[in-house]
Amino acid sequence: MLGLILRVVGSVVLLLWGLIHLVPIRSILHGFGRIPTESRRIIIMTWVNEGLSLCFVGALVGLITYYGILGRAFENTLVLAASGYLLATAAVSLFTGARNPSVWMKLCPVIKVVAAGLFIVTSAGIL
Repeated sequence: MLGLILRVVGSVVLLLWGLIHLVPIRSILHGFGRIPTESRRIIIMTWVNEGLSLCFVGALVGLITYYGILGRAFENTLVLAASGYLLATAAVSLFTGARNPSVWMKLCPVIKVVAAGLFIVTSAGIL
């Protein structure tokens, strides 16, 4: 039961963190000052993609956990794959955005690693 709760917590945290990524796009662009239109589009694309990806992973893990119709082994495989994705993107965030002085940017890899850890622990049968 604890494993189920922790997996749902990880899913909700990712979903919320993804939605939070979508809110400040305008202020983030403003922080860059005057930049070419192409660069603005790339920043918007990257920021929206990150937010939607986090929402998707959180929703996917949450839904397969809630419905549980896929079979335990397949469910755990999907959750571990999602964890791998989170760890890979956490590494990218750690060496790029987290080097920015913004606390929010520094939180991103931490949140991803914590969610991935919750997913790994619950999928490995530790909890």
